[in-house]
Amino acid sequence: MAIADSLQLFSNSRDVTVLEDLLRSLSASGRAGKMTATQKRIFISRILHLLGESEQGQLTDCVLAQAEHRDWSAAFGDAVEAELPRALVVALEERHDLPHGVAFLLASPEPRKALVGVLRTLDQHLTTVSGSRRLLDGMRVSRIMADAYALLSPDSWRRRRIPSCGIDSDPIVRLKEKRATDDLPQAYEFRINELQRQDMQLSLGLFTTEAVAHEVTHLQMRQADYATLFRVVSPLRLGISSANASDNHVRTKEQGGKTLNAGIDLAIGSAPPAPPLTVTVRRLAEARLVLRSLSSDFKADFEANSNGDATAQAGLFFAFRRGGDEALRMVKQGLVHAGIVSTDSGDVVADVSRFTGGGGLEIITSSQVLQGSGQGTSSVLAAAILKALYRVAGVTPTGESESDYPGLYDQSVLLEQSLGLNSGWQDARGVFGGQSAVKDFYAPPTAGLPAPIITFVDVDEALFSDRMILFDTGISRAATRGLNAVLDAYLSRDRRRYPAIAESMAIHDDMVEALRSGRYDELGQLGTRYWQLRCALDPDATNNALQYLFETPKLRDLSAGGLMTGAGGGGFALIVAKEGTRDELSRRLSKLTQRPQFARSAVVGYRLNSAGIQLFEESQ
Repeated sequence: MAIADSLQLFSNSRDVTVLEDLLRSLSASGRAGKMTATQKRIFISRILHLLGESEQGQLTDCVLAQAEHRDWSAAFGDAVEAELPRALVVALEERHDLPHGVAFLLASPEPRKALVGVLRTLDQHLTTVSGSRRLLDGMRVSRIMADAYALLSPDSWRRRRIPSCGIDSDPIVRLKEKRATDDLPQAYEFRINELQRQDMQLSLGLFTTEAVAHEVTHLQMRQADYATLFRVVSPLRLGISSANASDNHVRTKEQGGKTLNAGIDLAIGSAPPAPPLTVTVRRLAEARLVLRSLSSDFKADFEANSNGDATAQAGLFFAFRRGGDEALRMVKQGLVHAGIVSTDSGDVVADVSRFTGGGGLEIITSSQVLQGSGQGTSSVLAAAILKALYRVAGVTPTGESESDYPGLYDQSVLLEQSLGLNSGWQDARGVFGGQSAVKDFYAPPTAGLPAPIITFVDVDEALFSDRMILFDTGISRAATRGLNAVLDAYLSRDRRRYPAIAESMAIHDDMVEALRSGRYDELGQLGTRYWQLRCALDPDATNNALQYLFETPKLRDLSAGGLMTGAGGGGFALIVAKEGTRDELSRRLSKLTQRPQFARSAVVGYRLNSAGIQLFEESQ
C-alpha cells in the first residue's frame, strides 16, 4: 500500500488492530527515509490525536514501542517538534484527553527543542483566553510546565533565556531569574492550587482573598444581639461516593460532578447518637478575643486583650500562616474570611472591639471526632463557624431554608482553600438538611460556579443502619495540602490512572440506584470496586492495615463489600454487612483492637441526620 493511502487509512480507521499494523508499517517507512516531511507531520499529528482518545488508550504501548527505536528521533524529531506544541493547545481548546507525559516520550531522547516549543506555545495560548477559562487552562498548563521542566536539565538554559509564562507567580518569576530550574516543577505544582483558588474567588464574585461582603469597618454587631449566645450544632458527612473526587472545582466545571452522601450523628461512649460538632459565639463585655478548641484529639486556647502588646498579639493570632497553631487556624481564618478581623491586622483586639461596639468575642469549637476521619470534619466545621459568624455579623439568610446563609457551602470551601486545604464542594454540603439525610448531588459542567442539584434519596433508616456498619479505624488521615493525587491524574490525563476517573463516574449512578432500591449486597460489591478505583487513582489512599479490612476472610465472609469514606488513607470504613450478619461482623471488627494498627479502632454507633447544620440562639 502506498504511504499516502496508508496515512489516509490511519487517519480514518477506528479499528485498533488495523491502527496498530499501520502504526508499525508507517513508523518503519519513516525510519527508512521513505516519508516526506509533510507525511511525517501528518503521521505524528494523528498519533497525538489517538493518544488523547480514551477508547484508543490500548494503542499507547504500541506507540511507545515505536518511539523506542534508536532511529525514531532522527526520523521523526522535527515532526514531533512541530506537532507536539500544537496538539497540546488543541487539547486545551477542545478539552482533549491527551496524556502529555506520554506525548513527551515521542520527543526522546533529546526533548529540549520540542519541550521549549511547548513552553512558548502554551504561553501564547494563554494570551488568547481570559477570565475563568484562562485560570482553568492555566492549571493544566502548570501541570505540563512542571513535567516539562522536570525533563529539561539546567544545562538546557546555559545560554538561553528561560521563557516566561502569563500564569507565572512571583516566586516562579524569581526562580527563573535565578535560573533555579530544578525548583520549577514543585513551584508549578503549587501554582495549580493557587489558580484553582483564584477561579473559585472569581466564580464567587470575590476579588480579595478573605472578605465576604463588606470591609471590616462596615461590619457591626447588632446591639440587640449583645446578650445572645449563638450555638451551631452539626452532623458529619458520611461520604458514600464522590465519583472519586469529581466534586473538585475544576473537574466539575469541565466534566460535571456527582456525590452520594448522608448526614449522620455519632454515638460517643454510652450516650445516644448526637451531632458531634458544636460552635458557640458570644459577645464579651470587655475588649478581648477568646478562642477555644475542645476537640477530642486536642485542646487549644488563644486569648488577646486590650492590655497586651497589639503587634505581638497579632503575630500570635496569625501564627498559623507560618505553620504554627494549626489547632485554631480554622476559627482564626474564619474571623478574617467573615470580615471581622482584617486580612493583615496589626491589632486584632481593636478589630473585634470595633465590630462588637467596644466589647469582645468568645468562640468555642467542639468536635467529638478526630480530625482526618474522612467524614468531612474540617469542611463541616468551616461551614459551622461561618454560619455562626455570619449570624453574629447580621448577614441575612437566603436560599432554600431560613438557615441557609448566602453561599455558605461554597464559602466554606474557599475558607479551607485559603488555609491550603483541598476540599470539594460536597465536603460540607453532605450535611445539608432536608427531607432525607441521604442526598445525591449532580453539578453539571459550567463556566461559572458549580451549582449542585440535590436529589433526596429515601431509604429505610432501620435497614440502612442494620446493613451499613461504620468502623473507625483509629488511623488519622492528614488533610490534603499539596497537589491532590486525583486532581494530578486528571490534569495530566495519566494513562494508567485517568481511565479510573471515567469508570468512577459510571459506577456512582449504579451505587445510587442500589441504595435507593435497598439492594445492599449489590451496593457492597459496587463499593468494593469503587474503592479499588480510588486506590488506582491514589495509591496512598490505602495501606496494609486498610486492605486487611476488605481482604481478610474473617471479615470478608460476613461482608458484602465496602469502602473507605472520604479520600482514604485512614479514618472511617463503611462496610456492608450481609443480611443477618451485622452483630457477628461488628463483634469481629471490635476484636481488631488486639492488632497494633487498629489499637484505637471501634465500631461506631450512628443515626441518620436530616436536620443539617442548625443554629440556636439563647439568652445569656
